[in-house]
Amino acid sequence: MYKLTKYRNAAHYNERVHSFLIEDEAANNLPLGLLNTMKVSDKYKNPLLLLVENGEGSVVGSFIMTPPHYLVSTLNVEKKDIPQIVEQLKRFCEESHITFPGFIAEKEIALQLAHAWCNETGSSFHVRMNQRVYQLNKVIDIPLSDGKMVPISKEHEALLADWLIGFVKDTGENPLTDEEAILRSRDMIENEKYVYLWEVDGKPVSMARGARRTDHGITVNFVYTPKEFRKMGYASSVVAELSRLLLKDHAFCSLYTDLDNPTSNKIYMEIGYKPVCDSMMITVM
Repeated sequence: MYKLTKYRNAAHYNERVHSFLIEDEAANNLPLGLLNTMKVSDKYKNPLLLLVENGEGSVVGSFIMTPPHYLVSTLNVEKKDIPQIVEQLKRFCEESHITFPGFIAEKEIALQLAHAWCNETGSSFHVRMNQRVYQLNKVIDIPLSDGKMVPISKEHEALLADWLIGFVKDTGENPLTDEEAILRSRDMIENEKYVYLWEVDGKPVSMARGARRTDHGITVNFVYTPKEFRKMGYASSVVAELSRLLLKDHAFCSLYTDLDNPTSNKIYMEIGYKPVCDSMMITVM
């Protein structure tokens, strides 16, 4: 028998779930990083924090959602037990009037959750993105493109807002309005330490960001190059140099890639990123 418990306080939730998640720190960079952010800021409004325990009271899973995003799901249970957990998840969502767009989880867990959820609800699902999680412990020296890496500054606020809109369009995330993009850009410039551009002759051509710290690592994300500057090595250069910088303060870097984009996966492996596990983002309808 499994038990689902909702937590309202991220620090209290972290006390219960941390030892479970940290067993595979790189693979669980997303839930760990979200929790670390929640402990020190109110960036995420009304997060859903669900703990999964087995009959002995041991933690065997977690569900974390920062609305309107997908339910980040981590489970270490037998395949046959997933329908039982999903039955409880469905009951909890109905009683709490909570909806979610889908699951993000290790590939097999994500598929099993989606099948069980659809069996329970009569809904359907589709795979929105095949993903791979990578880990980097040492940067491989690669030839860099022309230009240099520079930290983002206030003068780049409008540019970053435009690039954020472009990034979410490319990745299929929830679209941003112009106002939301400006506010997000301003917050990143004012409050984040690791947002960097690649500049050529003073002109920004690519960007990357370090965020979502875990105990020993940090995630590289928001890797974006406008279409007119692609296929020139700028993304490889900024990711390599940012990763090198991040490794001065962290034991490793991690990142998610779209497995259906072979170019980006090739770039990251050339820099030294090694596959940790495959993940899926699945939409339920």
